[in-house]
Amino acid sequence: MQLRSRYARRSCRGGGGNLDPDEPDKLPDVAAYKVPDVVEMGFADTFLLPCSGAGTDDYLLLTARSDASEIHRMPVTEVDQTQGASLQTPAGFIGGMYDFTFYKNGKALDLGTAFVDVVDRTDVPQVPGSTVYGRVIDHTGKPIAGVSISDGVFVTATDDEGRYYLSSLKQRGYVFITVPAGYRAAVNRTIPQFFRRLSGSPQTYEQRSFVLAPEANERHRMIVFTDTHLANRTNDIHQFENGFKADLRKQIAQAKAEGVSLYAMALGDLTWDEYWYKNSYQPSHYVRQMADLDIPIYNIPGNHDNDPYVADDFESENPWRENLGPTYYSFDIGDIHYIQLDNTLFTNTGGAQGTVGKLDYTEGLTADQLRWLEADLQRVPAGKTVFVGMHIQFTNRYRIADGKLSWSYAMPADCRAKMLDLLAPYTVHFVTGHTHINYANRITERMTEHNIAAVCATWWWTGNYTNGRTQMCRDGAPAGYGLFEIGTAGADDVQWHYQGIGKAADYQFRAYDLNRCLITRDKYCPDIKNNFGTVSAEFFAQYANGYDRPRSDNAVLINVFNWNEKWKVEVREVETGNRLPVEQVDTYDPLHTIHFNMNRMNTNSTAMTFPTLLTSHMFEAVCSSPTTTLEITVTDEFGRSYTETMSRPRELYDMSVSPQW
Repeated sequence: MQLRSRYARRSCRGGGGNLDPDEPDKLPDVAAYKVPDVVEMGFADTFLLPCSGAGTDDYLLLTARSDASEIHRMPVTEVDQTQGASLQTPAGFIGGMYDFTFYKNGKALDLGTAFVDVVDRTDVPQVPGSTVYGRVIDHTGKPIAGVSISDGVFVTATDDEGRYYLSSLKQRGYVFITVPAGYRAAVNRTIPQFFRRLSGSPQTYEQRSFVLAPEANERHRMIVFTDTHLANRTNDIHQFENGFKADLRKQIAQAKAEGVSLYAMALGDLTWDEYWYKNSYQPSHYVRQMADLDIPIYNIPGNHDNDPYVADDFESENPWRENLGPTYYSFDIGDIHYIQLDNTLFTNTGGAQGTVGKLDYTEGLTADQLRWLEADLQRVPAGKTVFVGMHIQFTNRYRIADGKLSWSYAMPADCRAKMLDLLAPYTVHFVTGHTHINYANRITERMTEHNIAAVCATWWWTGNYTNGRTQMCRDGAPAGYGLFEIGTAGADDVQWHYQGIGKAADYQFRAYDLNRCLITRDKYCPDIKNNFGTVSAEFFAQYANGYDRPRSDNAVLINVFNWNEKWKVEVREVETGNRLPVEQVDTYDPLHTIHFNMNRMNTNSTAMTFPTLLTSHMFEAVCSSPTTTLEITVTDEFGRSYTETMSRPRELYDMSVSPQW
């Protein structure tokens, strides 16, 4: 057994204080031994536990961190006090996160928790010119044919013997597979190990093989989240741990209880480049932040996940590759082909070691990535459902113009045309982030974009201002993520909803009594000094978004967070029984206006960096009196209805302090 650490770079001989400084070549006693972060075992091979004091009556237990019922017992077969204890890699074992417990003379010794990396060392014949080669096998050693494999430029597939050959220049430093449907790769601290790192020169021949296990995943659940923007500021770590991660743990437990395979896609801006060095929060810190979760997360970078000391787009992503792996790739789960793309092109004028330059970006795909995408899709049958994850949106949010909804494309024309052509044979769901708001655009009958609001909401500010009471995005949607149910009513059945963090699944809209949405300086900005001081009356009025003027027209405003054109919004007065006309409007969310705009001005600041956004998933209805009770029903495209009985008058302030809001 080889022991190594990919994260803390701890010693392969036990690390973490196991060695005697006076006798560095002496093996540590098993009673004092702690495993490093990564333990490497050969597939179906004998390995050494490098410690002394073990006997042939002793044994090691590996217990899966994600499932305490999965236990592998490994008796000690041979002992050499200068080399260590020999054990056998369990049959059918592909690795993952495991707790190590060694039983010496019946006494349990906790050796710690590690990722077990099972490596297939079976020799594969070399082919001249193919500098990267290997094989893909299942947990029994049986070869898996037809698995796509790539270095990020060239794509090939395994043959009937599970072997592959690539003539690679190794620019990206890894080779990766498209994990086929019905299989899973081992997961290292949420990161699926569908890739192997390369260390040699372009002329060096390197064998890299993969071991997969079967998994029934036709029916599965996919969490799609984006824009965590962790930067060690605005109390973001505390909010993240107690909000989003707490939600993830509930989703993991629920999926396990239901027997549903659960995965996640992370769509970038997981960190914030401006604060990498200023606040000491980089991709390595993010990986450690997520390390205690047991869920496979497929990650891609956003425009804020680049090294701000590096000017070059490709080189600036090296920290990402080192910590999280490939920046674009694909995988199959059930009947769905998933693609993760890196569509941010980073610019950093003046950036150099020790100097943060002018950080900026454009959207698009590099030529290499477009060629890879074309080669990847050539192996996907026409008619299949394909998810395409990207950080930057493919289309812009819809707006109301001349009484009609309209939207525009965001990606550059040439790149967009190529992508639309490549994806035309498929049913496509784009899942994107970047905007920190929710919207869904139906591009064609077979192509939809789901732009998903941010985990960090308004860059963690609304939670910071309200002591964690409210996390709200600029369109008024709660901080949250997309939840996609796959295969419930057939292999290619796809249903979804937006899941607010800490909210019930049926929390899909919020209703306001516009008679009671007056926002005044005295109530919401009491700390503005000297008759507005730096915040002028004009500035206050601009960012009050019209709510500084009282209304008495008995209108209600309904914010439907994940609305699209197939949804229906209905309002009925309980006392009269009348169904009220409902009009879609372009307007601002009143509560976000308070939680960000007013709170920011209340600090005597005019730095209105993330103000409430004009949005179109808003609906107004006018009631017959200021006190009628309303029954509001919102129905989504799957026929699921969400209903609220709204008593009026409803105070805006009451909404801001209630846990419901």
